[in-house]
Formats: sequence, C-alpha cells, structure tokens
Amino acid sequence: MRKKGFTLIELLITIAVLTLISGAVYTSFTLSQKAYRESETSAEITQNGRVILERMNREIHQAKEIVGDFPEEKGSAEDEITFEDGHIVDSYHYIHYFKTDKTIEREVIGYYFSGDAGQNLVPWNAIPPVGQTLLSKNLEGAKTIGEWVEGLNIWGSKIINIALTLKKQNKNFYLETKVLGRNF
Repeated sequence: MRKKGFTLIELLITIAVLTLISGAVYTSFTLSQKAYRESETSAEITQNGRVILERMNREIHQAKEIVGDFPEEKGSAEDEITFEDGHIVDSYHYIHYFKTDKTIEREVIGYYFSGDAGQNLVPWNAIPPVGQTLLSKNLEGAKTIGEWVEGLNIWGSKIINIALTLKKQNKNFYLETKVLGRNF
C-alpha cells in the first residue's frame, strides 16, 4: 500500500507561494502605515499653522494700532509684530508675536517712563520727560502658540501679510494670509 503525501517539490512550491503572499501582505501593510503616518503629520502641521494664523489674524484685526512700520515687500519682511490690544480700553497693553528657534510665541508688554516709580503704562510712541527713557515691561509672559515653525514673515502697511513656513519630519508647508485691520 502506497502512502499519500506531499513530494518535496510540492512542499517547496507551497512554501514559495506562501512566502510571496506573506511578502505582498507585509509590503501592503507597511505602505499603508507609512501613508497613514504621513497624512497624520500633514494634518497635524496644517492644523498647527491654521491655529497660529487664525489667532494672529483675529488679534491683529482688532488691534488699535500697529507698533512701527512694516516693509511693503516680502523680501524685507519682519519676523515679529507688536500691536496695541484692541480689547483693553483703559490701559496700554501691547501684544507681541515673535518667532523663536522653532515656535511662535505671544506675550503682552507695556511701556512706561524710567522715572515713574508706579510704572504707569503709556503709549509706545510717548515722548519721555527730559532725562528719562521709555522702557518696556512684561505684563504677560511669553507662551507658545505654535510649533514646527521654520519661518515667519510679516510685511505691508494697510494690509498686513503673514506667511508661515512649517516643517515636521521632512514635510514642508507654506501658509499665507492677509489681515485688514479694523482700526488702523
């Protein structure tokens, strides 16, 4: 009586086919995981940029006055902006956005005269009495409002242009907006 079973060749062919199928499934799984991670990174960095621009846009739009002048051309753009808070009516609070190494920070500052012991707040362009200087003090410490920032460019006078360059895991994004101030 002859026993039934697999021959060596049948067994090798079966192993080869299973190896090819396993390799295809593994490759498909790996590629889908990579695509998922990349889309997650893209969504995260885009949302981060949108939050930064939306917050800056809202506060600049409500600003009473922009501190200083900005260049009209993007090539000479600044990487910080200071403006008078449009929500505070009884004092001179100035919001200052600036770029650090990889983040955008926001702080609130005020100006006062060096000879004023009470450090009463005055406008940013106030002329100090003779023998005194205009100093600034921090009213609200710097807080990070966004990360992964490679570049911040601000330019324009009547319309403030803001451009952000963000980078995370070799993904680069460029976002730009325009802000028309309500009060300046």
